[in-house]
Amino acid sequence: MKKITLLITLLGISTGFSQSFPLDFSDPLDLMTGYDGCNVTLVDDSGNMVAQVVGGGQLYDTAQLDLAQNLNLADDANNTITFRIKPAAGTTTGNHLLKFESGVGGPATVELPFTTSGTAWQNITLNFGSGLGNYSKVVLFTDFNNYETDTYWIDDFAGGTNVAPPPPLPTPSGPAPVPTADPSTVVSMYSESYPNTYQYSFGTASDVDLDSGSGVNNALKINFAVAGFGAGYTETDVTSAQFVHFDYWTSDATTFGLYLISNSPVMEYVYRLPEQEAIVLNTWKSVTIPMSYFTNLGFNPATWFQYKFDVLAATPGTVYFDNIYFTSAALDTESFDTKTVQMYPNPATTSLSFKTNTKINQVKLLNQLGQEILVNTVNDNQFSINVEGLQKGQYFVTLQSDNNVITKIFIKS
Repeated sequence: MKKITLLITLLGISTGFSQSFPLDFSDPLDLMTGYDGCNVTLVDDSGNMVAQVVGGGQLYDTAQLDLAQNLNLADDANNTITFRIKPAAGTTTGNHLLKFESGVGGPATVELPFTTSGTAWQNITLNFGSGLGNYSKVVLFTDFNNYETDTYWIDDFAGGTNVAPPPPLPTPSGPAPVPTADPSTVVSMYSESYPNTYQYSFGTASDVDLDSGSGVNNALKINFAVAGFGAGYTETDVTSAQFVHFDYWTSDATTFGLYLISNSPVMEYVYRLPEQEAIVLNTWKSVTIPMSYFTNLGFNPATWFQYKFDVLAATPGTVYFDNIYFTSAALDTESFDTKTVQMYPNPATTSLSFKTNTKINQVKLLNQLGQEILVNTVNDNQFSINVEGLQKGQYFVTLQSDNNVITKIFIKS
């Protein structure tokens, strides 16, 4: 992939060093890291070291710390967080938010607002309620949803209990398969195999090099417990595209969706997993979606200008994405090519036959909405499927071998 300069949302925040609750800022490792122009330092308050957060005048002035031990808020009898805050300089009133991220065993994020007034030290007590998990990031919004440039002193975070963080998630053993779509047919959103023309991005993600050698082969890594990710373009006409394609790899995601966004008016249309197809774990999986799925939802391909991967709510799940593109040609990501796949007769009335140069494990039949209407286990290179009961019209056939998928179109007459 080409390297992406991310426009991080308020959920995607640069991180500080790792420490654990309670935090009293007597250790330099307790220092939080500011975001969006916010500056965090340790200062001496009459012989007591405290964190000083100087706002950057942005909508969300933020300081964050990664924790060496996760903070457990699952115990309803011990999930009240206390700390002290002093509005050292500024408007003397403020709206603030304390948030915990990257949750395990409960909601991915949890947050509570609080307010301050005056310029004296104030004791804050926040009861985070029931049904929570344990969290590896603490995020403090000193100025929340306003453009004030205030200075705050922070000290003595306490509450909850510390637990060991979960083991690191597995990662892909290698990069995604190299796509084979003709470059002349492709409008690429993210791929090293084709030129990418994005102009800006939103959300949070990172480029991860999955090449084990000296080369570079990046994938887009998104942690949906933090935020989704998308990119934008000059309004582009993709009317000629027959398919939109992406590859993904995950070990733990339970849901995510690809959104295509059209302009004038701005409208979003989503292809969501696992509603449309099952999520496959611990291997690269190619997803090929007929453009008719999106246009039948109302998507206008003549005014496409953004895409994004997102979830309906902050949900744990880390996914690697690659080779995200539109194509006006039938896709072939298989080691065999379309010339060696015989599909006949086409149009078909009662039976559709196939002959290939490699063993096919599974054949799927999809309607123009992208919905599966037939799935057969094959394990052969010559076979037929019964299409007699189908309504007349256009359908998509996906043929899956050991590693990849090829998609073809047939007409039911």
